[in-house]
Amino acid sequence: YWHTLTGLPPTVLGELGLKWLELFQTGLPIAALSSTVGSLRLDPDEREILLEQYLPWALEQSRNMTTSLLNVYYEEEFDTPLIELRERLNIQPAPEVAK
Repeated sequence: YWHTLTGLPPTVLGELGLKWLELFQTGLPIAALSSTVGSLRLDPDEREILLEQYLPWALEQSRNMTTSLLNVYYEEEFDTPLIELRERLNIQPAPEVAK
């Protein structure tokens, strides 16, 4: 659900963008470990996208969101239009990356 909400692709790079967001929101050690060690799997171009686009986006979103993504009852939001849910949570989609 987080990939859809954030607009991040379901790839290693997209998952790392989510892990950075999770780390900034929760400070959990496993998120720190995953986001740091997982970044070692990226090629140089992907690492550049992560550091220059997804990481600043994740930091900004963690500061601006109205609630942690861990606190959202997604089962109760299945009928909520995506744009409405993003507005309520104050989350902007991740930057689109050219392929």
